[in-house]
Amino acid sequence: MKAIALPAVFTMTLWACLAAPGPIAQAERLTQSAPALPIIDVHLHYSREAWAEFSPDTVQRKLAEANVPRALLSSSPDDGTLRLHSLNPKRFVPMLRPYRAGVGLGDWARDAATPAYLAGRLGKGIYKGIGEFHLWDEDDARTPVLRKVARMAVARNIHLHVHSGAGPVRVLFELEPRLRILWAHAGLVTPPRQVGAMMERHANLWADLSFRAGEIMPGATLDPGWRRLLLAHPKRFMIGSDSYTNSRWRVYGAILAGHRAWLDLLPREVSQAIAHGNAVRVFGLKLDD
Repeated sequence: MKAIALPAVFTMTLWACLAAPGPIAQAERLTQSAPALPIIDVHLHYSREAWAEFSPDTVQRKLAEANVPRALLSSSPDDGTLRLHSLNPKRFVPMLRPYRAGVGLGDWARDAATPAYLAGRLGKGIYKGIGEFHLWDEDDARTPVLRKVARMAVARNIHLHVHSGAGPVRVLFELEPRLRILWAHAGLVTPPRQVGAMMERHANLWADLSFRAGEIMPGATLDPGWRRLLLAHPKRFMIGSDSYTNSRWRVYGAILAGHRAWLDLLPREVSQAIAHGNAVRVFGLKLDD
């Protein structure tokens, strides 16, 4: 399998954002007592690193304490997702990552065995989508593998959870306009105006807001650009934690508290839609048992 060289600027920007302590540090200062607003977490991971430190029961307790009744869950490998789903199939809703032994985020989109792997797992009938997966540039989105993955998603009426900039998302919709895409982190570093333009252009595009809380509310008030965007497209955004490392699992409640802080500054109907209503509608979930 051919290794993929990631664009230097994008790679540095990506890891700088992921390493930045700002949003986590800010969230840790917020109260976590008796959250009133239920949140459906549409970007949860339970990958191999977490298994030794956080048992399935511990994970379930963390979500319950954070008032997260449902979560879209993926893992590397997929075993973590299946463990949590078997514990509580109502709370943990599976998504399927293409990553597995010997195939990771840098080469999955060019590995010819990826479509067969996904098709085999999707046969279980439990997955709401494929992802979260990474696409580093538009060429990644144009591979024969991605064409097959896009057709597979449309045929099964499931979503793609895509971690990328705006370019690969545009390419995927060009390949298959009927796709339903959940855009991880709303593009991570994509500015609100460009996110809004993408929403206006693509009716089947939604976004999770993991890693964006510090930009949405950089101080005591909402950023004006983000406020305009969220009010213009209240049915297109959802909340995510992105528990991709143990350090984020340790502050899971604080991450959700950080999102509730800015949700509280929006009109009630908008905050409820973003916190859980959109996930209920788009993914066919139930908020309560």
